[in-house]
Amino acid sequence: MNALAASPAPNLFPWRAPLAADWLERWTALDRRVRTVDSATEATELDAVTIEARRLAGQALGPREHLKLEQLAKRLLSHAERFPLLRHFRIGLIGNRTLSYLIGPLRAAGLARGLLVEAIEAPYDSAARMAFGADDVFAGTKLDATVIALDAAAFPGADDLLDDAGEKQALDDAAAFLNQLARATREKTGAPAIVATMPSTGSRISSADLALMGSAERFAMLLNATIIDGARTRDWLVWDVAALATRIGVDAWFDPIRYHEAKTPFRIELSAVVADHLCRILAAMAGKACRALVVDLDNTIWGGVIGDDGLSGIRLGQNSAEGEAFVAFQRFILELRRRGIAVAVCSKNTDAIAREPFRSHPEMLLKEAHIAVFQANWEDKASNIKAIAETLGLGLESLAFADDNPAERERVRQELPLVSVPELGDEPAFYPARIADSGVFEHLLLNADDLGRAQSYQSRAAGAELKSKIGNYDEYLASLKMTLTVSRFDAVGRPRIAQLVNKSNQFNLTTRRYNEEDVRRLEEDRDGVLCWQAQLDDAFGQHGMIGVVIARKQPRTWSIDSWLMSCRVLSRGVEETLMNLLVAEAWDAGAETVTGEYLPTPRNGMVADFFPRLGFELAEEGENGGKRYVCHTASYVPRKSFIEVVRT
Repeated sequence: MNALAASPAPNLFPWRAPLAADWLERWTALDRRVRTVDSATEATELDAVTIEARRLAGQALGPREHLKLEQLAKRLLSHAERFPLLRHFRIGLIGNRTLSYLIGPLRAAGLARGLLVEAIEAPYDSAARMAFGADDVFAGTKLDATVIALDAAAFPGADDLLDDAGEKQALDDAAAFLNQLARATREKTGAPAIVATMPSTGSRISSADLALMGSAERFAMLLNATIIDGARTRDWLVWDVAALATRIGVDAWFDPIRYHEAKTPFRIELSAVVADHLCRILAAMAGKACRALVVDLDNTIWGGVIGDDGLSGIRLGQNSAEGEAFVAFQRFILELRRRGIAVAVCSKNTDAIAREPFRSHPEMLLKEAHIAVFQANWEDKASNIKAIAETLGLGLESLAFADDNPAERERVRQELPLVSVPELGDEPAFYPARIADSGVFEHLLLNADDLGRAQSYQSRAAGAELKSKIGNYDEYLASLKMTLTVSRFDAVGRPRIAQLVNKSNQFNLTTRRYNEEDVRRLEEDRDGVLCWQAQLDDAFGQHGMIGVVIARKQPRTWSIDSWLMSCRVLSRGVEETLMNLLVAEAWDAGAETVTGEYLPTPRNGMVADFFPRLGFELAEEGENGGKRYVCHTASYVPRKSFIEVVRT
């Protein structure tokens, strides 16, 4: 029997840290602090509140704790603009069943992933009105995403069994309705649509139902395939609710009585885990998914202790259940790397001994070539993880840490609360599922840049090592043999552009956020907007898209709207090269000045001197520390660069 059905209080979040004994006391203290937040509250206190809120939200909560966290998140949401470490994310919910039970749990689930989620439910069963009517059921509200969650009752299936033409027509009609609804939500809310797959109701009459033309179960299966295909062609994003329901178990998922009485599409008791599953996607959209996995070695990717047991004594493969489980975990890590996730090692070990299995063990799937940063020493792991983040050019929020030792996991959680630390449990066979179910590596549809990101981080680490060996910095830059490819926004790059715009916080002058629809509109305004995507290659490999520049063009003045770059290419002269190109293009177009803004946030202080450093003069200072700069194109002095430029 399914665990949920068998137990009155199952742990629906086994990947989360255990519930702390003093959770309620900490919540009470934090709630008092949140109630005192006002315009005079200092940034350090706001950040401390945020970190403690995320610590409390990231534990295996029970129903009582969830309710209290929902209350806390609601109070935080009322001060959303005051908490820069929490991304305010507004979504609309459209369904043919009641989705109001998700609104509170979404607030709580968002906190665990660095989001302040504000959910607005459309009037009950208003999907058709949104798709075909003149009404905007969200009353013109600007959203970050619209969630479309419909079940089979929203679509008339085939009338007759064994009717091939009737089944095809029903599917075509359903697909057309979904496309119209997604298009309408994009046009009316300015936000991408997220379409949920449909779980089975479990009322299958025969094992032959999926092969029986016209059956309800077959129709749902084929409609799910249509939803998945729409995500492949980027008509919408997909939320695989069907997979979640299967994982939980159909009998535990579906409540026939409340389905009819309260129109609920799932058991109300599952609202917290359903909300968390949706927030995985929202976090990926907001750029808060992890970009690197930092792994321990002993008893994490092999059994035993290499320093004590030696190469022949560690348990890896060897036709044993435990050894095969460690091989399966390594295979899972390689699958993450195949999706662009960088892999780093953080182990308390002697370096040469720690590397021996990578070099010599016949059943070791992970090799040194797969590891971006190898930290094996006797230093504190939290300190080593900080060093890994710095080498990769990533913020701590982009790292996940896997270690079999609960004491080490807790140490990292306390010292580095922004690092994701899934609970692995005692059995290595469950390691892959625990990390996958945690959702820390949730991603949208991948592109070529995403797939190459792991190698890019590895190249950065190799470049850092070369830099330490070459004393003269100009010689180091020249040795990198860099090529910068600059092109206008296009449909191929659009998803990655939106991803960069929404996740870049440090090297980002204004932190303006644009979704894919916004990016498309900018792309189409060829006369009024300069919109560049920049890709960098060097001697160590391809870094993919690393920069986005958006400038509004007027006859005499060009205004830089957004300028953001990946931190993994800092101090290489990319910004100098791009500014040389931008000012030259403005000059050629007859513009006399180029202006730019710096809008400070708690996280973009690294670019406070960006414009002065590139020869711009301060024009005016605004509220909250904002500054506007100006450059006269006729007097601009091009900056030194060691980068070859390719325009496409």
